[in-house]
Amino acid sequence: MFQWLRNGKRSQSKEYLIDGRLEDVIALIQVLGLDEHTHRGESALLGSLKGPPSSAEKWATVARQHPEFFRIHDGRGGESIALIARHFRPDGEDGPALTMHNVNGLIESAIQIHHGQLQRRQILRATRFLLLGSLIVAALPKVLDLIFAR
Repeated sequence: MFQWLRNGKRSQSKEYLIDGRLEDVIALIQVLGLDEHTHRGESALLGSLKGPPSSAEKWATVARQHPEFFRIHDGRGGESIALIARHFRPDGEDGPALTMHNVNGLIESAIQIHHGQLQRRQILRATRFLLLGSLIVAALPKVLDLIFAR
């Protein structure tokens, strides 16, 4: 029943808790939101962002783990990453670069998701500690009886 407390696995995502992940997501949002090109491949991102992400091996890995912002498509030269806010329009055309206001809104959303995952992790840790403490307190009298009954 409480297995999720023991191993931390639930349906909620925790990718934002990976070291450097929030910074990588923000960088991808900025490049894909403001660049003239709607889709970017790994090599183009490596050039624009001056290297690989700090939280994963490839930018495509970061994008794949954050479907709330990004989609990956098979392009001519391999995987191509797109920001959902630019890629999917009613007329089927790729959208223009986003405004700074739009990009800031997406960044704020990423920060809020990160904050929510951080809070959830802290609550789970506190809950585990309280449960363990309760079990110890409940079992202590019985253990002491067994020890001193001899």
